[in-house]
Amino acid sequence: MSNYQFISQPVPLVSGDIFVPGDKSMSHRAVILGSIAQG
Repeated sequence: MSNYQFISQPVPLVSGDIFVPGDKSMSHRAVILGSIAQG
């Protein structure tokens, strides 16, 4: 299995639409990750 590391840099403004997948487990993961994100 390969390990990937993603490092993002702060940006002044992010704009756009987010579409949550219809799958229940994926939707829950998206909400959980969004709730612990900074910013």
